[in-house]
Amino acid sequence: MCANKNSRDPASWSYWPAVHNTYCPHGKPYFLAWHRGFLYRFEGWLRKVSGDPNLVLPYWNYYANPQVPAQFLDPTTPLYHSGRTGSDVSGALSLDPFANNITNFQRGLTNAFEPLLETRPHNPVHNLIGGIMSSVHYSPWDPLFWVHHASIDRLWAAWSAAGGGRQQPATSDSYWNLSFQYGAAIKPVPAVWTTTTTRYFGYQYDDETMPTSLPAPPPPPPSSSALAPTFSLAGTLPAKPAAVAGPPLGSSAPLTLDEHSLSVDVALGAQGASRVRSAMLQPAGASAANSGPVRVVLDDVHLTGLGEKGGYFYKVYINLPDSSANAGHERNFLLGMVGPFEIEEAQMKAAMQGKGMQGMHASAGSKGARLEFPATDALRRIWPIQLDKLSVSFVRVDGSKRPSKGQTIRIGAFSVQADPVK
Repeated sequence: MCANKNSRDPASWSYWPAVHNTYCPHGKPYFLAWHRGFLYRFEGWLRKVSGDPNLVLPYWNYYANPQVPAQFLDPTTPLYHSGRTGSDVSGALSLDPFANNITNFQRGLTNAFEPLLETRPHNPVHNLIGGIMSSVHYSPWDPLFWVHHASIDRLWAAWSAAGGGRQQPATSDSYWNLSFQYGAAIKPVPAVWTTTTTRYFGYQYDDETMPTSLPAPPPPPPSSSALAPTFSLAGTLPAKPAAVAGPPLGSSAPLTLDEHSLSVDVALGAQGASRVRSAMLQPAGASAANSGPVRVVLDDVHLTGLGEKGGYFYKVYINLPDSSANAGHERNFLLGMVGPFEIEEAQMKAAMQGKGMQGMHASAGSKGARLEFPATDALRRIWPIQLDKLSVSFVRVDGSKRPSKGQTIRIGAFSVQADPVK
C-alpha cells in the first residue's frame, strides 16, 4: 500500500489519511460512529490488497499494557515510524468514561460517553505518542493510529455491552438518519450500521469488558525530580505545582508552557468574587443560558517547534488543593486537556466555521487556536470557601521517561472570564 503512490486509490496507504483529513468529525457528533465505518472500510481494503480474506485489524489494549507494542518499535518493519517521541501512554488513561453514571451516549446530553471517551483516553494517547500521531491531519500515516482507533472502537463496544442503564439512540431514531463519507472511491456507510459491530459489519471483539483498573505509571526520570511525571491515576490528585501571579479576573496576559507544571493565581477582587459566586449559585446547566459561565480562556495559542513533536500534554485544573489527602476525585477539579492534538483540533474548528468542511484544512494552522474550558460546574463541585482568587493549574504529563526540555506552547492571552449573571 505504501508503494502505491496514487492517493485516489483506496489500495494506497495515502488514500486513508486524506479521507480522515477531509471528513473526520473530531470534537463533533458521530466521532465514534464515523471512525467505526472508517475502520471497517480500511480493513476491507487491507484484505483486498493482501489477498487474505481473513486478515483482521488488531487493537492495542493500553489499559492492559500502556507501552507501545514491540512490533511498532522494530525499525526493520513497516510498522515503525521514526518520529514518535513517547512510548508509554499511562498518563492518557482514565476510568471516567466507564463510571456507572455515564449512561447517555451522544454529545449535548449530561453524563455522555462519546465526548468523554474522546477527551480521554483518545486525544491524550495521540499526544503522548507524539510525532505525526499528535497531529489530527497526519496521524493516520502512522500504523499505530489504526490499532489505537481499534482500541477506541472496542471500548465503545464494551460500554454498549455493559448494561446498567447505558444506552445509545435506538436504530429507529432519527439520530442515525445519515451516511458517512470516505471519499469518492468508497461507498458511504449508513450511520445505522455503526450502532453495533455484529449486525452489519459481522465482527465482535474477543474482550468486550470495560476496564476496571489502570496500569501503574512509568517511573520518574532518574536525572531530575523536577521533571517527574505528576499526572494522576485511579482518580487521585497530582501535587499542586508552584504558583505564579496571573492577570486579574477578566483581563489577560501571555503565558508559556514548558517541561514543568505550573499554577496561575488569578485575583478576583470584590466584584469578581461576586460574579463567580453568582454563577455558582445558578442551577446546574443554567450558566450558559444566563450568560454567566466562569471559564478559562486560552487565546492565540501556538505550538513551538519542540511542541509540535508531541510526546506530552497538560491537564488543566481549577483550584487544585495544596494537599491531595481527602481532597476528592480528580474529576472534581479537572477542566480538560491541552496538547498538540487539542490545539490543532481547535484550529480546524475555527477554519471550518469560515470555510466549511471541505476547505477547513488549508488554513487550519495559519492562526493561533482558541481553547475555552468551562469552570462553573467544577467550582460547584468543589465549592471554594475563599474567593479571593482562582488558581488554574497546568500539570504536565509525559510519554517518555526523559522528556525534552524547553518551551512547547505559547499562549498569547491567558484569562479567566466570569460574565455577569442575568
